[in-house]
Amino acid sequence: MEKKMRATVWFIVVLCLVPAAVGAAAGSQPPGPPLVAAGSGVNLGITRLLAEAFMKGNPATAIQVPGSIGTRGAIKAAAEGAIAFGLVSRPLSNDESGLGFTVRSYARVPIVVAVHPGVQEEGITFQELIDIYRGTKVRWKARQEIIVQVREKSDSGFLVLQSQIPGFREAYQESLQANRWTVYYNDQEANQAIVKTAYAIGVSDLGMIRTERLAIKPLKLNGVAPSPETLSKGTYPLGRDLAFIYQEKRLTQQGKAFLDFVRSDKGAQILKSHGYIPGN
Repeated sequence: MEKKMRATVWFIVVLCLVPAAVGAAAGSQPPGPPLVAAGSGVNLGITRLLAEAFMKGNPATAIQVPGSIGTRGAIKAAAEGAIAFGLVSRPLSNDESGLGFTVRSYARVPIVVAVHPGVQEEGITFQELIDIYRGTKVRWKARQEIIVQVREKSDSGFLVLQSQIPGFREAYQESLQANRWTVYYNDQEANQAIVKTAYAIGVSDLGMIRTERLAIKPLKLNGVAPSPETLSKGTYPLGRDLAFIYQEKRLTQQGKAFLDFVRSDKGAQILKSHGYIPGN
């Protein structure tokens, strides 16, 4: 599995470098290899928007953001020097922190319980959510069958639900052991499953819904709508932090300039307009 992960990481990086090299030869891309930022699918949409805005003002720098390799893939690739920035959506473990990374938090975002637009409900309670994952609540109010889409237990969103919703951990983990629901191992695939499946319910976040223009509906939770404002006030309970990880000794001047841009007023404006709370 470790060899497979390493091969996958380097394959993704090569895919990023080839278009940049071809474009440079044709005069349509800036010269030199791009900065590669890869990792958790949660981070991809907003990182691409930030990179696009940065490159408009810095045409000599190219930034590539390939498809998801997950937080674990980001940690491995960044540790090996295969990418400039790892994109992570959960805190690093003690072992991971020992790899010598600099961790630069750049945004916080509300995690949402989301449904297919055909679902009539506008909100859900903690207890209803637990009952759905336990398999005892199986229909919406209009009597359609509830189709549950889940992520694996190490997913950053489900880690937050397990820690913040009393009783959810037991219901969710029992449902996984019983193979009750379809499990997705990629954020984008999980989001598309909610989009394409009538009466589906799953977990996403406000930023992904906006940056990826997802046709899914976020539900109020215990009567509170998810938003940067309610998350900041603490009235909405579910959120996660997004961060760049990198090796300080390998960080180029272009990489430093990009990090400064993300923390700038313009970077903050991009984050706020897509449902994120800018990092400090």
